Amino acid sequence: MVLAQAPPDPGEAGEPERPRGAIAVHWRMGDPEDPPDVPDDSLRASLREQLAALDGRPSASVSDRALARARVAVSRERPAAILVAYGELRARLEGADAAFREGRFDEAEQEATSVLTGLAEHPELPGAAAMAREARLLVAAIAWAEGDREGAEAALRAALVLDPEALLSTRRAPPELVARYRALASELLDARETTWIETDRIEPALAAEPGVEIEIDGVPAPDRVPPGEHFVVVYREGHEPVASFGSLDRASALELGRERISMADPDVQARAEALCGALELELLVLAERRGAQVGLQAHRCGAGFGPRWIGEREQLAAGVAAIVAGPFEGERSTLPGAWPTRLVIEAPIETSPIEPRPRPWYRKGWIWGTSAGVVGIVGGAIATGVVLGTRRSGAGLVVDANDFIGF
Repeated sequence: MVLAQAPPDPGEAGEPERPRGAIAVHWRMGDPEDPPDVPDDSLRASLREQLAALDGRPSASVSDRALARARVAVSRERPAAILVAYGELRARLEGADAAFREGRFDEAEQEATSVLTGLAEHPELPGAAAMAREARLLVAAIAWAEGDREGAEAALRAALVLDPEALLSTRRAPPELVARYRALASELLDARETTWIETDRIEPALAAEPGVEIEIDGVPAPDRVPPGEHFVVVYREGHEPVASFGSLDRASALELGRERISMADPDVQARAEALCGALELELLVLAERRGAQVGLQAHRCGAGFGPRWIGEREQLAAGVAAIVAGPFEGERSTLPGAWPTRLVIEAPIETSPIEPRPRPWYRKGWIWGTSAGVVGIVGGAIATGVVLGTRRSGAGLVVDANDFIGF
């Protein structure tokens, strides 16, 4: 162990490259039997400001709730294939609409029906309820044009189940059909207190789970919904979403999805990379306060852990400069365990040489779920490439021999 040294002068040759991608902080939560001190707001703000000062970014762009944000992020993700499926169904629905306007009613009805079938098979599609409503309105218009008033009314009722308050314009449908739609909507809304289903029909134990959100037809947790078939999606922080299409009786059988980010994972490198991937980070900073001391350690996403720094909060700027200097060769965090009583920088655990490799594009195959009718691809900060290398500890640096794994 050696006393911490001042960070290199900006003009000095060989200064380590500062991070340009996204940065986030995870304040370590220890074991319940030995919880660490909770950092105060001023300490949190100071660390964010020092990290932001590395390359002049706004301090608000540095999050200090990395784990909480990452767990929310993964609960809203969708595989890239979902975007492809949505695009295919949207194109098919537009083709059906074009065929209807050109008088090819049989073709239009066949395409619209296939869209409804596809949505029922993939209720997890973002905006599934809104697209199903459009398809049912098109089926109603086709039936009306063919003189099938009964079939048209059935399709209108099915569309209204998904959104009883949505309007239908005469620019999109014949005035007579719009008038019937409005009459059915009024009838359905008047029955809200008598025939509508309370959404607590969904398994109460499921809804009571911490961090669980239930979305019905693209609307978060409505109190009541009309009887009929609905698109239900269950989200839980840190878990994959689960979707269902059908009556609420069927939705009540939903279970929580598998966990995607768990801090109980014994592989600390995997845990750090999970946060990196979910938030598209370049640098994840682990932080902890113990009394008057603060401990910091950085994880370069796609590489490994750097040396830890322990010191007084007044030296926080020097600590930030030290932890971003690397090298990032450690396979596990050395921040937990016993701390020295003086200001130190400790080298990361030595590992075997790492061959240079390009940094993966995190989550390039995932998108965010969105509200009804909208497919949003929510981009985080761009993760940049990291070239890995090896470097032995310098003279006087001591390798941290603590075998505790976790942060």
